[in-house]
Amino acid sequence: MERNSDFSPFSQFDGMDNGLNDMYKDPMFNPIMQYEQAYSYYKYLCMQMDYKIKCKEYEKMCADNK
Repeated sequence: MERNSDFSPFSQFDGMDNGLNDMYKDPMFNPIMQYEQAYSYYKYLCMQMDYKIKCKEYEKMCADNK
């Protein structure tokens, strides 16, 4: 008998090659790719808003010093 044999009736890798994952090769239908794209876009927007806020604060500081 094998030392590391698994006696459970279900293995998490049983259905990996059944063709259902072909759909996820296209980035449009891949939820992980969509999540990464949305996160990158959100991060970019946050950086852009941060920059605009810092520019406004800098303009106010320069206006107060005049």
